[in-house]
Amino acid sequence: MLPTEQNKEIAMRFAKDGWGTNPNWQAIWDKTMIEEVIYHFNSSPEPIVGLQANKDFNAGLFEGFPDIRQEVEDLIAESDKVVYRTTLHGTHTGHFLGVPPTNNTVNKISGFTELKISDGKIIEWWYDCNLLKVMEQLGLIES
Repeated sequence: MLPTEQNKEIAMRFAKDGWGTNPNWQAIWDKTMIEEVIYHFNSSPEPIVGLQANKDFNAGLFEGFPDIRQEVEDLIAESDKVVYRTTLHGTHTGHFLGVPPTNNTVNKISGFTELKISDGKIIEWWYDCNLLKVMEQLGLIES
């Protein structure tokens, strides 16, 4: 199998089996990421470094939106990078990023993930989504 195809498989395993509404998502992360993985979330000035820190941070997303679904719309891979575009849907029934539950639904939130993969493991990733649209749909700001 070509390295680019292998990287696509790793990315899709992470995106689907490693999605936090799946019962074994953290075990998938253990298999697909290095211990020192670096995560750049929504252009935050400081990345989240380390596998456990990333699990802890992302667990908050899945606790805040326990029914959240991610649909992978497009996938592109070249060399050691894989990029995929997603659409998110879910209901805000738990705390997320310090915001108490609104019980509002977010729908059609677009996002992009870029993964850098080396020796069969994710070593760095970037994620950006339309947080403005999330805040509007949660009723936290007016559109």
